Amino acid sequence: MMEDFSGKTAVITGAASGIGLELAKIFAEQGMNVVLADIEQQRLDEAVAEVAALGVEAIGVVTDVGAGESVAALCKASVDHFGSVQVLCNNAGVYTGGQLWEQTEDDFEWLMRVNQWGIIHGIRHFVPQMIKQGDDCHIVNTSSMASMCTLPFAGIYHMTKHAAL
Repeated sequence: MMEDFSGKTAVITGAASGIGLELAKIFAEQGMNVVLADIEQQRLDEAVAEVAALGVEAIGVVTDVGAGESVAALCKASVDHFGSVQVLCNNAGVYTGGQLWEQTEDDFEWLMRVNQWGIIHGIRHFVPQMIKQGDDCHIVNTSSMASMCTLPFAGIYHMTKHAAL
């Protein structure tokens, strides 16, 4: 179990806002190097500046978690810059709502790419690196309360979050 976070590295997807940005700040407050990953360059740059202002080294890597090669590049950039990764937060997530039968195939594909494949790609590309390092490492997959219950007009989202759980 990791007890000392100082000088170690955390990678967070979906880190330009919301839960991802808050996770990045918490890790920074513990003295960790932080790699923020997001698909939106401008928001990512702003988030990196906010985290770096907490006195740690932080970098941003534009990443499409739904694309395996993009997550592989995230892993490589993280290790190239910091030497290792001890924490991965597969946090990126998207939502669309409405009547399930009125949702488009693009809606299904988008949520599955980000909410499910983002986690799959994170595990596939970071676990081998973490095993190779031989130190204490952790992976956190964000699922949300939607993985435990259902609400109307969120069928695709619930499906993907149940898979995350």
